[in-house]
Amino acid sequence: MGLSIGDVEKITGISKDRLRYYEEKRLITPVRDTDNSYREYDNEEVLKLLGIQLYRSMDLGVKEIQQIQDSDTIEEICGVFKRRQKELNFQMTQLQYQQESVSRGIDDCEKIADHLGKYTLKKVRTLRLIDKIDDLVSTETGAKFRTESDGQMIIIRSMVRRIELTPEGIGENAVYVAEETGEEEIECVYTVVSDSAAYDPLMDEYAKCMQWVSKNNIRLDKYCYIRPLLVSHLGKCTETFLEVFAPIIK
Repeated sequence: MGLSIGDVEKITGISKDRLRYYEEKRLITPVRDTDNSYREYDNEEVLKLLGIQLYRSMDLGVKEIQQIQDSDTIEEICGVFKRRQKELNFQMTQLQYQQESVSRGIDDCEKIADHLGKYTLKKVRTLRLIDKIDDLVSTETGAKFRTESDGQMIIIRSMVRRIELTPEGIGENAVYVAEETGEEEIECVYTVVSDSAAYDPLMDEYAKCMQWVSKNNIRLDKYCYIRPLLVSHLGKCTETFLEVFAPIIK
């Protein structure tokens, strides 16, 4: 006499509903008692279930488990494992990417909290300008933000506005695709400002910056850079927090 479905549940820890599901998918084939139609599981079926437990620990699906059960060689089984390993490696890469993006988001929130409306000296990583953007709201723009190393297009992470500082005021004002080089940090006059459809802070902040550097006897280099940190909806209005930094001449 074989084991009942309740016995197998106790032995394996697999619920009765899950056991019935495995039977429906033909992963196991318990026999039916001819007198009462109850399921009976022999040792082979229990071993199958222990194997299924192992494969589920790898998050293998029904199709993969069926492939393993139908395999004629160890190489075929190993092939299923290798395909799963490739999927997991990809998922881990994606999770690492997401984790880094979230960590950067936290850093950006801290920048906003610490520097909004304040001017200070701060070291900033140097930038490499990759491509000029003539019109940000353009169907052709997206392709410029896609690179081989970053297939996910996150424009807000890669966009920088470069403003030329001249004795007469603001000169060239252009948007670029850019990336941090990671090679060097340069000391800059630094602040964070808020930008919205109702208010463009550029000219006001330029005047404040010039007053601050003059008061502190600081000489600015040729360009100032503006990068988006965060798009928010505080107060139900869409606004962008921008970090502004201008390298100094020592």
